[in-house]
Amino acid sequence: MMGFFDALFGRTKIPEGKTDQLFALSTALLDIQTRLSSTFAGKAAIILRTVDNSSYDALERDVQQILTLGGKDMPVTAEHIDDNQGYRWIVFTGKDPEDVINALHLTADMLKEAGYGDSLLAAMFAFDPPWYLIYTYRRAAFYPFVPKLSHTRDSAREFRIAQTLKPYMPIEKDPERWYALWDPPF
Repeated sequence: MMGFFDALFGRTKIPEGKTDQLFALSTALLDIQTRLSSTFAGKAAIILRTVDNSSYDALERDVQQILTLGGKDMPVTAEHIDDNQGYRWIVFTGKDPEDVINALHLTADMLKEAGYGDSLLAAMFAFDPPWYLIYTYRRAAFYPFVPKLSHTRDSAREFRIAQTLKPYMPIEKDPERWYALWDPPF
């Protein structure tokens, strides 16, 4: 809810990220494999605005500890990377896409519970042959991103992927909101 001073000064409160639709990817994985001839490449990431304070550092340690405790049950590693655009990437690596999705969702929920829900921007999943599926937390929808050389995109392939996945997961309806995330650190 917007406060009095926010309304007075024309500030807009940023809504918290929505995480529940992330699991739609779990149900679409078989369709991605059979209909798009693509497999999960073992990497995914949460992208958030960089947060600098000691409580966030403690949260990062908690995430790492939980993933370490998961051990054999959730063999996923997490790495924190700050890019030169001012964003923090939490990169998850694991063979089983279900484990990576669960680790990513768990981390996003921990961020929300710690008060960083408005810092969640997107989640990004890598597939092979190379393309990405991006989840926007604010819109609770996915969209494909197929980068080519020289920071160009294969829009035709992106539309084909979106049409193929549309029956199985929430796809962002407005292609103008299919923002490029160039040079992900994974």
